[in-house]
Amino acid sequence: MFLLTEWVIAYYVPLVIMWKIIVLLVIIFLIARFVMRYVMPIVLVTKTAHDKLSEMQKRMEQMQQEQERATKKKNRSVDGDYIDYEEVK
Repeated sequence: MFLLTEWVIAYYVPLVIMWKIIVLLVIIFLIARFVMRYVMPIVLVTKTAHDKLSEMQKRMEQMQQEQERATKKKNRSVDGDYIDYEEVK
């Protein structure tokens, strides 16, 4: 009886611990694989799309500001000096 207990402690317990570690590593591997295959591409695509949209918004704001400046310059030159002209016959 005493020999059986020693055998269980010496061989069976480390074997169970080893299998638990192996199963835990496999589970971690599968979770990491799932994240790398499915979650990361979605995150990257979302980030890229967000960056592109914000870049487009900045460009649109710059274009609107340039148009407003051009319109103001145009209006200033028209509203500015009035030149009389004489009709040549």
